[in-house]
Amino acid sequence: IRNKFGCMADAANIYMTCGAAAALMATLRAVVNAGDEVVVLAPYFPEYTVFIESAGATQRTVKSREPDFQIDADAFEAALNKKTKAVIINSPNNPTGAVLSEETIKNLSEILLKKQKEYGNEIYIIADEPYRELAYGAEVPYIPNYYDNTIVCYSYSKSLSLPGDRIGYVFVSPKTADAKNVFAAVCGAGRSLGYVCAPALAQLVVGECVDEVA
Repeated sequence: IRNKFGCMADAANIYMTCGAAAALMATLRAVVNAGDEVVVLAPYFPEYTVFIESAGATQRTVKSREPDFQIDADAFEAALNKKTKAVIINSPNNPTGAVLSEETIKNLSEILLKKQKEYGNEIYIIADEPYRELAYGAEVPYIPNYYDNTIVCYSYSKSLSLPGDRIGYVFVSPKTADAKNVFAAVCGAGRSLGYVCAPALAQLVVGECVDEVA
């Protein structure tokens, strides 16, 4: 299935979850090890800290540029090191509402590609996107189209007005390095955390209503 953002997706790399929190937890458990670092951009959803630390990693915070809340490229690059395993991107952002521009995403991707080559290891973007449809005319770049090692965590709680029904997914881009094993690790992490299956009723609701998403 080619989704509306132009990135190939099929059942082989989409894992339905109990909302975005479960998606983020499973993804972090899949890609980070104890001692790794995860970069977050401030302001950020405060539960990121809990998710990161419960996965055994350390959070490294980079303050966004003001007043537009785009990424400060110099500060971002300075925060990266050999321990960096992932960067959480939340656009549109909670709490600021800011949308990262295409220029910002391209700059971010170039920096990460350079650092991957320098350090000799993969660095993942974890794109937390429950607010994707709530952009009110702003263009929201779809990060897998710009950076291969991207894992998207999504929730239908906002786009379908289903808060509390806990239904979302993890999408591992097929362009991700070793995508098959990364996806298997996400699924395994979900089971180890107790998120064995997303609620069947909610999955049926999404199947019926997904085309209603703006």
